[in-house]
Amino acid sequence: MKKNIVGIDLGTSNTQIWTEEASNIVFNEPTLVAWDKKTHNVIEIGYLAHRLVGKVPQDTELFYPVKNGVIANIEATVAFLKRAGENARISKIIKGSKLIFTTPYELTEVERQAYVVVAKYLGAKSLYLVDSLTASAVSCGIDLASTRGNLIVDIGGSNTNVASIALGRIIVAKNIKFAGESIDNAISRYIRTKHHLLVGEKTAEYIKMKIGTLLKDADNNLLEVNGKDLLTGLPHSIIISTSEITDVIIKIFDEIANVIIDTLELSPAEVSSDVIHTGITLTGGGCLLNGAREYFEKKLSIPVHISPFPLESAIQGVQMAYQNFINNPNYSIY
Repeated sequence: MKKNIVGIDLGTSNTQIWTEEASNIVFNEPTLVAWDKKTHNVIEIGYLAHRLVGKVPQDTELFYPVKNGVIANIEATVAFLKRAGENARISKIIKGSKLIFTTPYELTEVERQAYVVVAKYLGAKSLYLVDSLTASAVSCGIDLASTRGNLIVDIGGSNTNVASIALGRIIVAKNIKFAGESIDNAISRYIRTKHHLLVGEKTAEYIKMKIGTLLKDADNNLLEVNGKDLLTGLPHSIIISTSEITDVIIKIFDEIANVIIDTLELSPAEVSSDVIHTGITLTGGGCLLNGAREYFEKKLSIPVHISPFPLESAIQGVQMAYQNFINNPNYSIY
């Protein structure tokens, strides 16, 4: 029997594709397209396109097909996924497949139809939409059949999603646009304002990964940063410290903590009381920031667990429970 079930986690920052035939993730690269401005012919996608960030030729445009977790441009999304299928040698598998897309919780009808159009352009035989929080909960070991309440927090690239879950259903879900990109932007603004230095998004992300931490008592490491001096317009270098970046990052995580509190307050008392014992599960790239678990435990006085697949939780959940999803009419679109 032909194994033609394909799962796609189409994220703002990264896209991951899993196939039943391979029983593994066959594509995991940035959701980015470099195409010719006039013809829209694809030049590169993924990592090769990401190399052009900040160095784009005049006849080339870098395009992010997904914004805030949903499809923003159907043409670019189809172009990206078709090239991804070619690169991963799964184009024939996607065509005629049972296609599972992970999506943000509570899509609008317009957003939902965008996935339908993309799936049909890819030649999928049938389409299933599974919210990424439910899929992530599966990979984090949360028993969807359990009556006990759980809280999952997905700190992604452009959004943070928080949800209380019980009996396999999302009870309360909240979404804010404070996430990984917010941290990068905040670091860029701080350096521009404090040090009069203009740095690119790659540099800001590097700073976050290299010396970023939420631990106030962490070693105060120093890092040399290169950029363009805003006063002279010339290349310039500065030295920044861990303590400076910590203050910037904590402001973003304070916003996330407030949303967690709001979600718990809006959840039924029984669900909130269960979370005291089951704890909060963190997933997404943001939870890998040094001190994230300790920060939330101190801030909320609730146990915190880190997903075993922080960067791949949604697609891993699809892999673990795809039969449940394709056999459940609630997820079927056509």
